[in-house]
Amino acid sequence: MTTVDGSCEAEHEALLSFMYMSPIGIIRSGLNGDVDMLNPVAVQLLMPVAGRMGIGNVFDSLTNVAPELRNLVSSFSAERGRVCEGHRIVIAPSADRPTVLSCNIVKANSSTLMMTLSDISRQVDAERRARQHESWLAGIYTSVNDFTFFTLDSAGRIDSWNGSVEQLTGFRADEVLGHTLDLFYAPETVDPYCSPEHISLTREEGWHVQERWCESKQGRRYAAQILIAVLREDNGEIAGYSVVIRDVSERKISSDELTRLLTTDHLTGAVNRAHFFKLAEKELARTRRLGKPLSFVMIDADHFKRINDTAGHQTGDLVLTKIVQGAKASLRSIDVMARLGGEEFCLMLPGTSREEALVIAERVRATIADAEIDTGTGEIRVTVSAGIASVTEATSCVNDLLAAADKALYAAKTAGRNCVKLG
Repeated sequence: MTTVDGSCEAEHEALLSFMYMSPIGIIRSGLNGDVDMLNPVAVQLLMPVAGRMGIGNVFDSLTNVAPELRNLVSSFSAERGRVCEGHRIVIAPSADRPTVLSCNIVKANSSTLMMTLSDISRQVDAERRARQHESWLAGIYTSVNDFTFFTLDSAGRIDSWNGSVEQLTGFRADEVLGHTLDLFYAPETVDPYCSPEHISLTREEGWHVQERWCESKQGRRYAAQILIAVLREDNGEIAGYSVVIRDVSERKISSDELTRLLTTDHLTGAVNRAHFFKLAEKELARTRRLGKPLSFVMIDADHFKRINDTAGHQTGDLVLTKIVQGAKASLRSIDVMARLGGEEFCLMLPGTSREEALVIAERVRATIADAEIDTGTGEIRVTVSAGIASVTEATSCVNDLLAAADKALYAAKTAGRNCVKLG
């Protein structure tokens, strides 16, 4: 009997030693997420998102960045087995690139979960760059009949033309020379910053690719990938730019649904957290380049826990969906609405000052407050609180803007809810 106990104790010590020395995060918890063992790497990876909540419950710690984990576990009916493998969790990005974790969860028995977390940020960044290069190489070789090549002068205006330009776009030489790339864009997607932004990114990086909707002279709408590369004089000065426009409509039709699944919150239809940070970093960089305003509006459903507790989670899900639908009805096409986690949302309003954002946020708040939501067992009304923050000289990253908007949101909650406060 003593030998058996000694053996078990030795195995336990070996397990603890393995967890402590492991280069990845390891967590053992109950099915509800309550942690009973975790190693130092897990603490290091979880602390930036856990904050004041601590790491007593792994699902609570990750609720703002991966609210789906709890549902994945609760919907796994087998007594044991792999709940998820390689599930990616995007943590709030740093100034240059996001931090991405790979999560594996195994249900060990009827009461125990084992979770591993590893930082795969460098791998994700390499994958993104590889996909961009591969898509262009494949496109040039397989779609030679669906692209055009021409040049721009140093000011970003078209200064050459050939037959392929007319074949793809329908425009003759006299109709394109001297114009910017805006001429080819679908009218509803054009704003004053489109073409200058693409040129600015090209100047910074040497070349840049954008994908956007274009429209031919005859009105044919097509999805296009537009590659611009710098042309330099012998002394290194920029002489102009080479442009390749490629019609990728056929590929886009098949990939749009996949893109939607990867970038959209499955419940509400809002942009998901991971995609929001990618869009926000790009928009913040664009705001700085062009010297234009940018505002965030943090929105939180009032008394949402009470709704879940009294009417059930199904009604809570319906409320979140209706909040998104109501907000989107009050937004412009260039605005972005994202679900950051739970009942918390963020509006990104490009080219919008604090005062303009206040008008939009008030319109969103009023639209939601006025709506009657049919739950099947009766109609209810919900309200939201909102906080606004705009880019200033002190704004160094997206997190700064979110923190300022969140502080204003807290002020709105403190003021009695169902109101909007400026940060």
